[in-house]
Amino acid sequence: MSWVQIAWPMLAAASLTLGLIHALIWVRQRDMPQHLAFACAAAALAVLTVLEMLALHARTPAQLGTLIRWMHLPLMVLVLSLVAFVRLSFGAKYFALGVCAVALRLVALFAKFTTGANLNFAAIHEVGHVRWPGGMVIAYPIGEPNPWVILAQLSNLVIAAYMVMVLAHTLRSPDPQLRRHAVIICGGWLLFVGLMVTAAVVMTLNVGRTPFIGTPSFVIVIAAMSYQLGTNLFESNRLAARLRESELARLQGQRDLESAADTAGLGLWSWNIPDDRFVGSPRAREWFGGKEHDGECELAGVMRRVHPGDRPQLRKAIEEAYQCGAFTTSFRLVNEGPEHWLSVKGEMEFDSEGRGLAMRGIARDETDSRLSSERFRALLEAAPSAILLIDEAGRIRLLNAEVERMFGYARGELLGRDIERLLPVSMRADHVRHRQRYSLGPTKRVMGDGLELHGLRQDGTEFPIEVGLNPIRFGDQTLTLAAVTDTSERQRREAELSQRRDEVAHLSRVTMLGELSGSLAHELNQPLAAILSNAQAAQRMLLRNPEDLSEIGEILSDIVDNDRRAGDVIRRLRTLLRKGPHDLSRLDVNETVRECLRLLRSDLRNRDVVVVLDLAPGLPSVEGDQVQLQQVLLNLIFNACDAMASTEGRHITVHSRGRRDSVRITVSDDGPGIPVGMLDRIFEPFQTSKPNGLGLGLAICRTIVESHHGRLWAENGVGRRGAAFHVELPTADVLRNRN
Repeated sequence: MSWVQIAWPMLAAASLTLGLIHALIWVRQRDMPQHLAFACAAAALAVLTVLEMLALHARTPAQLGTLIRWMHLPLMVLVLSLVAFVRLSFGAKYFALGVCAVALRLVALFAKFTTGANLNFAAIHEVGHVRWPGGMVIAYPIGEPNPWVILAQLSNLVIAAYMVMVLAHTLRSPDPQLRRHAVIICGGWLLFVGLMVTAAVVMTLNVGRTPFIGTPSFVIVIAAMSYQLGTNLFESNRLAARLRESELARLQGQRDLESAADTAGLGLWSWNIPDDRFVGSPRAREWFGGKEHDGECELAGVMRRVHPGDRPQLRKAIEEAYQCGAFTTSFRLVNEGPEHWLSVKGEMEFDSEGRGLAMRGIARDETDSRLSSERFRALLEAAPSAILLIDEAGRIRLLNAEVERMFGYARGELLGRDIERLLPVSMRADHVRHRQRYSLGPTKRVMGDGLELHGLRQDGTEFPIEVGLNPIRFGDQTLTLAAVTDTSERQRREAELSQRRDEVAHLSRVTMLGELSGSLAHELNQPLAAILSNAQAAQRMLLRNPEDLSEIGEILSDIVDNDRRAGDVIRRLRTLLRKGPHDLSRLDVNETVRECLRLLRSDLRNRDVVVVLDLAPGLPSVEGDQVQLQQVLLNLIFNACDAMASTEGRHITVHSRGRRDSVRITVSDDGPGIPVGMLDRIFEPFQTSKPNGLGLGLAICRTIVESHHGRLWAENGVGRRGAAFHVELPTADVLRNRN
């Protein structure tokens, strides 16, 4: 019996023994499937060793080809076990490469049984013999290479790349035990793959004289791996025993802590890293799951209770705890109902070699606080105004999206910056002083009430704003909530509305002048006819006696007077027809009334209306636009004339009275009065009692009076017929003090 016949069976038996040991370990500890993968690899290596021993003593080409063909079957199991073992030991990193290697090996296995004598040779022509040390003669194949062998070599190269990348990734781990484990396992497999590839190439190309594929050397690698797994197992058992002993010592204290934590709404938890045992208090058990009595589960079970979107964040926090010893994070729980948020803190415990033993911490339900915060944030972002929260030093602590849109800054460019950054340069110094005074006695109010405020965008443009201030107390600190509104669009619309209102008022004046056309023509015809008569008389006098000029001077004086009279009529007409912006000036109310009556003199005479003036002397002046106020008086007088059209003895009385801070003008008539149902609606647009009226006159009059900061109202006479319209305007001095 040769030494090969002794050594090879011993190697196979050793592999089977190791495989059986680890298979039994897996049966006892089903949570460690890497022992099952190792057992499969050891069994496959034992079969491969036996087949190799038989190939070394083959006598015919057919026998040798069959043995080499069947060697690829345990090789397939070996590769599959290898990929599974590395996946279970070091995680799913680069697992796609391992799957690719297994797929290539499967294709190669199919090609082995369908092409040639085996995967290495298309045909084996003869069996060569060579003498090994010790006088042992062994067989080797001589034949034609099979091109399909490239599939097996590609599988070997892919699995070698998989091992290299897993080894490089694991060497960056902070756990020294894991790094040592990776060097032994991945390094041993790389050695075996290298020997297997070399032997296959040598045998297929007939370069060497042996079918040897490196089985004895890999048995040594298997033994080293078994030792490493056994060491890890013994170390885990030792650490588990120590933890169980310490668990008994602190059990009573933990129960006390759990009771206190439950009272405070906290959940206590601990994770025993070597045996992956997660223990929690009753409240933590409710959140993370676990058995009813002891609350134990695996970390994977805890992860299943975590929302899928938050699991990477939790894993990253645990990995960072291996570096810094602690972590803090928040995540959602998987829940069929509303979202449930937990805030978790943990600390890592290490052994003397720096390996993680356990992690302990607390969990707190922060659903209510987070919902409150999210609701506040949603309300803040949905606010139509720009909202800023400013501290006592004038720094911006909080803002919403409307601030970004309105001022053109990104949120990060404003947080922590002074609020003066959003104001024009001309306002900043004054604003700092106003802000400091406001901080001494903060109240809810409108900033700069009565003043025009402007904001400054990032591009340097200024725009009008309104700012509301409201102090908010947080502990011993007072913050100010500022609500900023951009009034650019509102001012533009107000200006446009004012322009349209002026156009309607001008149209109303033009319409009114249409009604006055007959009276105006009469007013102009009288002075013009007088001028013509005087001029003709002067011509006749000059023809009769050119030297007699005694009466010519009087005639010329009459011509000048009549010319001025016609000019006054035209001036009043042009004034009333004028269109343009308000021309505010100090006005004498009595003179404005008289000017209107001069314009209406002929029309009143034609209507047979008598106007009684009751004007108080020495009235204070008002500030306004004379044309617009004349329009109001003309409209009120015309309405009074129309109301008395069917009555006898038509009288209109115009009063003016002074008060402490205002001047009142009253136009009253002797007509039938205002119907009771119309008294509250006569100033609304399109409300009229005239058959051909538009119902805009009184609405325009009220708008004009209100734009002069006054008021216009109507009432029926008491104890007599008729109606009275009152116009009350503030004096010029009061209006100036108000502004």
